[in-house]
Amino acid sequence: MTDADGISPDLREMLAATIARLEGMAIGDEAIATLRPARRIGFIPRPAVMDGVGRAWRLGVLLLDRDRRLFAVGGITRAIELTHETVYMNAEALHRRELRVAATRGGFALGDTVNFDVTEIALDAASLRAETGPLSLRGDTVMVRWVAGEGDQGLANLESYLAERTSILAGD
Repeated sequence: MTDADGISPDLREMLAATIARLEGMAIGDEAIATLRPARRIGFIPRPAVMDGVGRAWRLGVLLLDRDRRLFAVGGITRAIELTHETVYMNAEALHRRELRVAATRGGFALGDTVNFDVTEIALDAASLRAETGPLSLRGDTVMVRWVAGEGDQGLANLESYLAERTSILAGD
């Protein structure tokens, strides 16, 4: 049975219980942001910036926010101090540095973990059966794909997965 929004009450309760446990243990959350890439306005260059859109807990391949929404993890970076850039870096290192600086420009505190390019996961039965993201439905059980490319070997029961990830964050 599902609610008007198509989300199972059991799934809703599971997410609420996980949030309550995380909040009760005072586990820190992480920022979620959208990346505005570098661009030009006329002749004026505009650097890349990350705009904050919320906060969530990282639970392995998932992010869970306080509104019981789940997101598939995308990119991750940390806000760093704006310093003179080193020119002797390879292209990948320069790209990672640009992402860190974009987080700082977005107003995130130094050292804050920032998740970007995340995708909200639809929690209705039809979407879960379509298996378009890390969650899927096997019978009445919501499963999470925690290892890509492993077929059913990389699937775990979502309730067990959330409990395990919460325990890891708590240091149990």
